[in-house]
Amino acid sequence: MPSAEAEADATTMIAAVLHGRHDLRFERVPVPRATRGELLVEVTAVGVCGTDAAEWEYGPKLMPLESRHPITGHLGPLVIGHEFAGRVVAVGQGVHETLLGTLVASCGAAPCGDCAECTGGRSNVCRRYAAVGLHRHGALARYVAVPAASCVDVGALGIDDVDAALVQPMSIAVHAARRSGVGADDVAVVQGVGGVGAFLIHVLASQGVRVVAVDLAADRLRVARELGAETTVVGGTEDTAAALVATWADRIPVFFEVTGSPRGVALALDVVPMGTTIVQVGIAKAAFPLDLGRVTVRELSLIGTNAMVRETDLAEAARLVAARAGKWGLVAPAPIAAERIVDDALRPIAEGRPPAIKTLVLPPPG
Repeated sequence: MPSAEAEADATTMIAAVLHGRHDLRFERVPVPRATRGELLVEVTAVGVCGTDAAEWEYGPKLMPLESRHPITGHLGPLVIGHEFAGRVVAVGQGVHETLLGTLVASCGAAPCGDCAECTGGRSNVCRRYAAVGLHRHGALARYVAVPAASCVDVGALGIDDVDAALVQPMSIAVHAARRSGVGADDVAVVQGVGGVGAFLIHVLASQGVRVVAVDLAADRLRVARELGAETTVVGGTEDTAAALVATWADRIPVFFEVTGSPRGVALALDVVPMGTTIVQVGIAKAAFPLDLGRVTVRELSLIGTNAMVRETDLAEAARLVAARAGKWGLVAPAPIAAERIVDDALRPIAEGRPPAIKTLVLPPPG
């Protein structure tokens, strides 16, 4: 008979659990079960994004650590990780067993699937939306349970089990591009070549869009060119505005503002010609004044974009990651060990000095 210790090892796992601000602990927790419509995934890699860093630095804001979540019912410490990939090891009721062993990428979305928003193609604004790793236990562990509808088979596309974790942030970029209405041969400015901006450049370039990338850092602009940007402009200088205007002459661009900073938003409003669509991708850390009068009299379109529509954006994101299979090291270096996540990911990202455009993490051992 197996020992009590072996039985415990089979039913529990080590996970990164957020208890509060600056309080991430590696603890032994129960292995989750795949309920109806779900997969149980053995995690291969997890992405860290600004939301994770913000919850660790300033939270809880989104995570239900102190107040019960109205949809998931979760209350208390939470296993983090909402950008992830892994192999299917079990399926819940209603899910076909042919998925067992499949390498999947997940967007982590858990909308209700039945409301008017979900059935109308806008599941990302479902009134009963929840997300794995934000409102229920996430993937920075050996196993995670996730809706099957929020996963895509990526093994057949030639994506490996690490790069597969890039599909979720790529889907955010795919959705932002869809929201803009941008088309082939249009000019589009992408301001901020970070964890979403870099993927957005790849999305737009693949659609034949003429991309102008703006960033403060020369190394980020080199990445932008590698990903398909036609022109790059150094941000934050006295010449930035003039250099931007010179890139489109009398053409009307789409301007993707990805920094979320007051200075970035102000620059967008200052330089775009009349009739431009400004897509606000970056999330501001705090409220700041916005001159809506200029939006009105210049007939600008100001569009917000939130997460992704799993039914339309996820498969396209997987295709786009596959298009550069094996070449994502300039965006996402080799994944770090789980125990390094605070010092090598959460803290530097929260302090505005991210160690990479996208940091990936291996699941905890054991």
